[in-house]
Amino acid sequence: MNDKQIVQVAGMIQEVLLKLRKSRYVECMQRLSLFMSKVQSVTHDSRRLALALSRDWFAAAERCCKSVSRQLNEIPYAVCTVENILNRRDVKVPKLSVVAEEIRALRDEFGDVEFNWDEKALCAVTEPITLEEVYLGRFRIALYVERLGELYHQVPYCVMAIDPHPAATDEAVTHPHVSNEQVCEGDGGAAIRAALEAGRLTDFFTLVRSILTTYNPESPYVPLADWYGTPCYECGYVMDSENSYYCTYCENAVCDECSAVCESCAEVVCKSCAHTCEICERSLCPHCAKTKCSQCESVCCASCLDDGLCPDCKEERDNHEETDDDKQNAEEKERTAVGGRLAERGERTGTAYPAVQPHGLGQAPVLSGPLGQ
Repeated sequence: MNDKQIVQVAGMIQEVLLKLRKSRYVECMQRLSLFMSKVQSVTHDSRRLALALSRDWFAAAERCCKSVSRQLNEIPYAVCTVENILNRRDVKVPKLSVVAEEIRALRDEFGDVEFNWDEKALCAVTEPITLEEVYLGRFRIALYVERLGELYHQVPYCVMAIDPHPAATDEAVTHPHVSNEQVCEGDGGAAIRAALEAGRLTDFFTLVRSILTTYNPESPYVPLADWYGTPCYECGYVMDSENSYYCTYCENAVCDECSAVCESCAEVVCKSCAHTCEICERSLCPHCAKTKCSQCESVCCASCLDDGLCPDCKEERDNHEETDDDKQNAEEKERTAVGGRLAERGERTGTAYPAVQPHGLGQAPVLSGPLGQ
């Protein structure tokens, strides 16, 4: 930007800072109104409590006490927000020359600074950033001048990757602390707002750059350790550490869709190592898949085996044993029936049927010749 453009941009920023100063007073009034509504609610509940006690309405008195307790818990937060805005209410708006000098200092600090007239955005580009050997590239910090007047209601800037190297698991995350072009400010949020309120443009861009060049492992959108992701051994889907599983037997990383849990021992296995019970179709690990039917040798889980047999073989054995029992019972019944019929025939003729004896038993021999005559 040349000096004429710098003065034009400085004039736009100064005008917006004047509106921002007025909006601080409006915000102060709104927060004071919120605080007063809390106090009025407590006052109203205290009157209701007095009335309830005068008439011995103890249930109503208890409700009033609960309401007062809830309001009192909210009042400290309301007081804190009022104090914060009151402390910033009279931040001075810098002169036009001061704002112009801030833009010149910003140009000296970053080198690559421009103003996008279509977006009305003051932009500065960082140097290529590498964090813990992960190359992230350059970033464009854009401060939208018109949004600056809505500082207390929306974020007036964004951070865009010029040559994106996003996380493998989420293309919207171009930096561990940037998602969808919005920065997770963390503890730097208050300092960033203070710099914008005072028109300290160089401080604002420097603070944002410091967030981009620093890695906080406690609050990343995607940890640097998972930046390149882990491909699933089965389907190739790229996973982060929280959504990946490792097969107990082959130790390959697999995604949720390509992993299975053994129904018998709860071990995680991949599809290649997993087996299936041929009866109930439950997943089994290689160790539990060694359980087989002793008759047909089909793979079965322990719950599907009965006396070492799968249901089909167990049913076949039971049917065979039942058939043998039925045949034996039928033969016994037939013998009993034959004896009964013989006994019944003897009663009808009045003849007692002698028991069947061996041939010739109890009979005198018959001799031929003179003695037999």
